[in-house]
Amino acid sequence: MIRWLCDVIGYGGEAWGVLTSGGVMANLMALAVVRDVHLRRVLRLAEPPRAARLEAVRVYTSDQAHFSIERGLDVLGFPRGALRLVASDDDFRLRAGAVAEAIDEDRAAGLTPTAICAVAGSTNTGAVDDLPGLADLAEREGLWLHVDGAYGAAARFSPALAPVVANIERADSLTVDPHKWLFQPYDVGGLLVRRREDLLRTFHREPEYDAFSGGRDHPQREHPLHWYQYSLEGTRRFRALKLWLSWKHLGSEGFAHLIGRTIDLAAHMADAARARGFEVIAPQLAVVCLRYVPRGLDHDAVDELPRRLQRALEVSGVGWLSTTTLRGRTWLRAGVINYLSTEADADRILDTLVEASERILEDLDV
Repeated sequence: MIRWLCDVIGYGGEAWGVLTSGGVMANLMALAVVRDVHLRRVLRLAEPPRAARLEAVRVYTSDQAHFSIERGLDVLGFPRGALRLVASDDDFRLRAGAVAEAIDEDRAAGLTPTAICAVAGSTNTGAVDDLPGLADLAEREGLWLHVDGAYGAAARFSPALAPVVANIERADSLTVDPHKWLFQPYDVGGLLVRRREDLLRTFHREPEYDAFSGGRDHPQREHPLHWYQYSLEGTRRFRALKLWLSWKHLGSEGFAHLIGRTIDLAAHMADAARARGFEVIAPQLAVVCLRYVPRGLDHDAVDELPRRLQRALEVSGVGWLSTTTLRGRTWLRAGVINYLSTEADADRILDTLVEASERILEDLDV
């Protein structure tokens, strides 16, 4: 499964990876590689950096990045302030120019720019950062590029969608999450790296009870594969089996078809929502953000309305949406990831929201 995933992404023969519990664990492990492999090289240390060695480090990510990036740095011992949030553009994408300005500022202040954590399919809107520009910037500045593709990396299965995540194969490390857009049950995420040795150098320890250990620098292909040498986890379940069965059954073209189905459904939902008077953020991948803003409603009531609509929809049993906060405002969010959903399902959800809004607006005295 790791080799197949690397092939889909476009990684070469030296790439490797490990299946994890999900995207949070994969992002944590990627940041551990950044610290123990890349930062050690940047600082020219004999051992992986710890404690005070982490004080001046800066990692750059979007204000739309998943919470696990900040959590991962915290767990790994980086001080508060190590993560620099860079504002995304009007389409909620991180642009290389804004990151370059932040890097220049930090270098001038004597800090150590170390890594960029880009997003390919954000949780909030499905936005994909400027991967080509960020890859160029990382190469030019000598930074590690990690891409959180937990959701969007699967776009590589579809010839029509692959250009949306162009240059994702230039990432030094990449989070994937088959229990999202590859439709697998929990739990199965994954971390891929361009260089197999990076995982080995980060996670391999030699326990006294190991029947065989060829050492970090031994050619692994000549010896049994021990997954604990490549992962934070020791005990692991057989996560690969369900993905293997699905892949053998559907094929890559089958996955592409199901992904395309959710894209089409998201586009239908966006159009149908606009027709019913909702404000809609144009779908990026298959996430639709929408809200209803009646005339005369003040800001507090505008934010209260989607929260009440979300609850009314949940109680109705017709469907389920989440809420999210974008630029300080509350929106309803539909993550269209079930290929069994239909246009009729989307229409029923929207009609239920319209009907519920009438009752809620009466309560709000509008």
